[in-house]
Amino acid sequence: MTGVRDSSAEKSPGKIRTGPTWVTHSGRAIDVFFFIVATLAAVVLAIDIFRASFNTRILHLLLLLPFWGIVAYLVLPRIHSLLTAVYVPDYFIGRARTSDGLLGDPINLALDGSAREIHSAMTRAGWILADDITPRSTLGIIRSAVFRSSYPHAPVSPLLVFGRKQCLAYQQEVDGNASQRHHVRFWRCPDGWYLPGGIRAQWVAAGTYDRAVGLSLFTLQITHKIDADIDVERDYIVRSLESADHKIRHRVIEKFSTGYHSRNGGGDEVRTDGDLPVVDLTAHTSEFTYDELPSAVLRAARGYPDIGDPAAGAAAGPDPDLPGHHRGDTGTKRPMSVVAGVLLAVVGVIADIIVDVQTLEQFIGDAGVGTGATLQVLRGISYLGLLFCAWRTWRGSGAARIWLLGFALFNLVADGTIIEFAGDQFNGLGAMTAVGANIVLLLALSGDAARVWSTRMSGHQPLARDFRRTDAD
Repeated sequence: MTGVRDSSAEKSPGKIRTGPTWVTHSGRAIDVFFFIVATLAAVVLAIDIFRASFNTRILHLLLLLPFWGIVAYLVLPRIHSLLTAVYVPDYFIGRARTSDGLLGDPINLALDGSAREIHSAMTRAGWILADDITPRSTLGIIRSAVFRSSYPHAPVSPLLVFGRKQCLAYQQEVDGNASQRHHVRFWRCPDGWYLPGGIRAQWVAAGTYDRAVGLSLFTLQITHKIDADIDVERDYIVRSLESADHKIRHRVIEKFSTGYHSRNGGGDEVRTDGDLPVVDLTAHTSEFTYDELPSAVLRAARGYPDIGDPAAGAAAGPDPDLPGHHRGDTGTKRPMSVVAGVLLAVVGVIADIIVDVQTLEQFIGDAGVGTGATLQVLRGISYLGLLFCAWRTWRGSGAARIWLLGFALFNLVADGTIIEFAGDQFNGLGAMTAVGANIVLLLALSGDAARVWSTRMSGHQPLARDFRRTDAD
């Protein structure tokens, strides 16, 4: 079927925000401030490490590894986040976005059906639900890539559509190697939203084929490299569904997006003819009851992927056939950024105390007894405040998270002051650990996931306006 038109569409589609929106609200000014400060501090730290790597001792060349880590996973992603918030459109344009704001994989599928129907149809067609990203699953995918071993449930990296990460992701390994796999991500469409052209769909998806593991062209991070001809993967997904159940049918929206040659967020070339198959799963008979579904599918059925996401619970209502006892909001999972931030607060305090002990005598001697003693007293107070706020942040306090960011910034500035007076005595492992911990803490806790989770846990309403349809945009 070509040139599909939905007669039920009564008005043109509104613009749905699809990317990071933290720069658009005055209420987030504090987070933006800490985000920018931490980014600049990470740049300075990377430059210092790079300079140190040119020391005459060969062992200093090992510093190039943490230099790459800081540049690839801290500096470049943050710079991309700041720049793409300005120049990348913040509404649906048929492309997913990376968590750094870069354009990701093209949307090349749409579906009608419930989360349960998707899971049943994909499972019957031989697809396997991907694990959530956790420390254990991350180690699993690293081990699989290094040793070329099988990991059928390997996680996929998060991509954003409608301002939130994928609700569901499925994959098929090739030759028992997680480095090469078919995979597809699904996003629930917001209630009452239409595809460009006035066509209604309940889900959109992006299917690509991972051909190898390599470095991202834009961030230098380790990532999967995809095959350029994404239409082959799109058609493979549709065929696998229809072959597994003859009741499943699809129609095609021709030239949904203009055929183009471009690149995804990892820098891989992508080619497509722009056609969009719309797969109808409503006639499919599910093999699972809701009580048998994995937690990821239940989260998707409730209308959101996880409370850690910026748009959690705001963009789509639950599946109409979802039983009442499954409709409750149980998404209170603590985001990894909060876990990392709290742990780094403890590590930073320990490292700072070690630095204080090592440099106390020379620092007080050079800065003067009054100045040195005053700063050390303030440092001690900041340690107590930082640990208390870390505990409260772990419990979900939004105010404590802001105070924790403030204490971390104070310690970072104090570290700079001690560098000025203590000189070479500060250039040790403890000093590098202290500075690095405070910088990463600032980056982790100033992000959307930590902000939204702490806001919700504090009993406030989410900023749902970010993700609702607004014709005025």
